[in-house]
Amino acid sequence: MPDQRPFSVSYLLEDTVLFGGVKVVLRQADLLAAQGHDVTIVSRGARPDWYDLKASFRQVDTFSRETVPPSDVTVATYWTTIGPAVSAAHRAVAHYCQGLEFTYTHNTADHAAIETAYRTAIPALVVSAHLGEILAERFDRASRVVLQPLESFWKPGLRRRMVRRPASVPRILVTGPWEGDWKGVRTALEAINQLRASGLIVEVVRISQYELTDAEAELLEAAEYHHHIKPEAVASLVQGCDLLLAPSWEQEGFGLPVLEAFAAGVPVIASDIKAFQEFAADTAMLAPAQDSAAFASAARHILSDPALWRHMRRAGFRVADRYTEERATRSAEAALEWVVSGV
Repeated sequence: MPDQRPFSVSYLLEDTVLFGGVKVVLRQADLLAAQGHDVTIVSRGARPDWYDLKASFRQVDTFSRETVPPSDVTVATYWTTIGPAVSAAHRAVAHYCQGLEFTYTHNTADHAAIETAYRTAIPALVVSAHLGEILAERFDRASRVVLQPLESFWKPGLRRRMVRRPASVPRILVTGPWEGDWKGVRTALEAINQLRASGLIVEVVRISQYELTDAEAELLEAAEYHHHIKPEAVASLVQGCDLLLAPSWEQEGFGLPVLEAFAAGVPVIASDIKAFQEFAADTAMLAPAQDSAAFASAARHILSDPALWRHMRRAGFRVADRYTEERATRSAEAALEWVVSGV
């Protein structure tokens, strides 16, 4: 957006722990700051040690008009920051929505409070169109889609692009925390056990925010288990895999690991849910969520057909090419300008 006027933005983050949703906020802040906008991350958590943040950072005990910088837009990034953003804002307010927290399973006691927060009449920046549709239908709130930014380190090297078939012992990737049931890790691991029972030899690569639990290890112990690793290291691991299983439930807001796998040249089997239908329907192979047999069957099919595997890789590259940091920055600028202009 060549004629975009500079504006100031304050993002309110409850914490700065290593999660994809936090990384997206930090990266968006850096991209906007690089374009000359005055951007500050305001968080109750400490400055992240896993991300090299370039934008301004301010750690606070509480969010208030005294602790949050006067900005053109104050952005809530989680349901607990919606009320504080409205109270602390000096001008416009927006809600950056990466998922509908009142649909999650670990926080049922908070669902009523979350819906009350969601009824706050402020515009939303959403990562998927289906989230905006639900906000409009259920809460009468307007929204704009902001593209996810794919960092340059997600682009595979020439050697990886020239690979013609899966490895003789395919490496199957499963990401996400076992503790978050709607991420579908159990379904993925059950599918892999079924593949092995049918005689297919595979290696399993797990990436999670947390250490391996006894419950997960009892179901299946991966050849490699990585936890709490920086985004660049994640990219390197993903590029060395042959297939990603992504069995998230309908609660998924976007599913960034699927897009990252596309960029890394890794074919994907994903749940047939709204988030993946929106950007991955013609690229990934979709299977019913929580149907481990369907995921196993799809994996067997892809890994036994090199031509299909190569086709899915090429299709993934084409999707990933739409999520450049330049396009993501322009979409964020346009959405924030829309908020500043009074919707």
